Amino acid sequence: MEIFENMELLLRTYWYVAIPTSIIFVIQSIMTFTGADTSDGINADFDGDLTGEHAPFQLFSFRNLINFLLGFSWTGISLYSTIQNQTLLIVLSLVIGIVFVLLFFSPSLSKSKDWQKIILFKLPIR
Repeated sequence: MEIFENMELLLRTYWYVAIPTSIIFVIQSIMTFTGADTSDGINADFDGDLTGEHAPFQLFSFRNLINFLLGFSWTGISLYSTIQNQTLLIVLSLVIGIVFVLLFFSPSLSKSKDWQKIILFKLPIR
């Protein structure tokens, strides 16, 4: 694609991350709204309750990876022409990606009792 060939490497990388991540996010959103994501496909051969407060803390999930990559890539694309220092842009993109994970993950954080063990700082969760 000629559009991407004329871009600098960092901007091209941001776009290569943003496009598939955005498509997956749209698919996840549609599945969430239609209720297609309610089954996780786990058929365990034991009795246990994996819902509610006793569920394992799922910070590292596919959904959170997509949230991180959305924040990371779209921040980089949006601020690429504004911030000339590429190192600062990458660091800011990483921080915004982490904030995206925390924003989308905060309802689960407020229900869980062990979120302070994983996150080193407190967030004002209301």
